[in-house]
Amino acid sequence: MENLNRTPPRWMQQWWLWFSLVFGMTLAIFWSKFIIGIDDYKVPVIIHGMSAIAWMLLTIVQALLIKSRRRKLHRTTGYLSLILAAIVVLSGLQMERQQIQSHGADLFGESFLTIKFFYNDVTALFLFCMFLTLAVFAARRRDIALHLRLIACTVIIPTTPVLLRFFVRHTPQIAPDWTTALLASQVALISLTLTLVLFELRYSRFRWPFASLLVYYLIMLLTTKAFASHQWLQNIAMGFAGGM
Repeated sequence: MENLNRTPPRWMQQWWLWFSLVFGMTLAIFWSKFIIGIDDYKVPVIIHGMSAIAWMLLTIVQALLIKSRRRKLHRTTGYLSLILAAIVVLSGLQMERQQIQSHGADLFGESFLTIKFFYNDVTALFLFCMFLTLAVFAARRRDIALHLRLIACTVIIPTTPVLLRFFVRHTPQIAPDWTTALLASQVALISLTLTLVLFELRYSRFRWPFASLLVYYLIMLLTTKAFASHQWLQNIAMGFAGGM
């Protein structure tokens, strides 16, 4: 009888490697354009971009510290990293606020594109906070497997703007505009998280974080267009921009 508790290949268990791939993809797609146009960006955009890159780099360092069993340094660095996470979130919220304010009367043009981005970005920032908080609690319980998966989710979440730019710049036949690029990004992230869930099921190592992220992206795919045209979400966006 086939053993259902198969062990995945060793190279597949190298978390630092997968974090490095995401970091490398982000640099290749996002960083060069970001640096070239940095003089034209507002301060929150610069802070958010640099802090998000730093967060991805930090996860590689942290995964290597776990691999080398330097747990005390990993724990200390982890608590200090909460400051960086706060910068990522707060700068992201301020960036959203400025984005809405800058569109003004055109806020509801282009098929409600700004509202769609607001809906996706704010919910993603909330989810980032939730996964990170749960990762801290998992580490305190010494549930390292759950901790790593939750941290992996905090790495996947910031890839949406990277994928957006990839589709717009490099695959115009697939995504000729930002609306289509957002849809393509959602489909790509659904495919990624579904692959992760199937991988865990194959090796009998299923935990809930990747499945939860898959459900989130499915919800975003199904609700973004409909919610963006609703008055209640538009009111929330306008209140957010004027109330901070």
